[in-house]
Amino acid sequence: MPCTDKQFDVDTLECPLKRSSLMTSATIKLFLPHGDAKRLRVGEVSNWTGKALAAPRTELDDLLLREEAESAGIYFLFGSDPESGDALAYIGEAEVIRDRLKQHKAKDFWNAVVVFVSKDENLTKAHIRYLENRLLQEAK
Repeated sequence: MPCTDKQFDVDTLECPLKRSSLMTSATIKLFLPHGDAKRLRVGEVSNWTGKALAAPRTELDDLLLREEAESAGIYFLFGSDPESGDALAYIGEAEVIRDRLKQHKAKDFWNAVVVFVSKDENLTKAHIRYLENRLLQEAK
């Protein structure tokens, strides 16, 4: 069924009828290396070439030991402003996640990290810089 002019979403220029028919299902695979969802977690989504790793600051060393930390990717450091208590997020990119996250050990504000890498190691420096830039724009 085609969309009429009145059915188009003016912000996205998409037809909501078509969008709903394009939705597909997905499977999320979550690996808990320590058997605890509050510790290091590794996630994958079916039909997606990415992989996510998340950990509290106390588990950073375990995250850095994983082979995914040798990859290029983007990362988020989450925490709070020590003076105001406001939530803070630092968005970064690195060609070798392990090396860059080691540099952040000295920063006190953060208490959790989330990393995104490619399962097939196809992220280049240009890709991760683009992703970081887009994420920074979205965060504003």
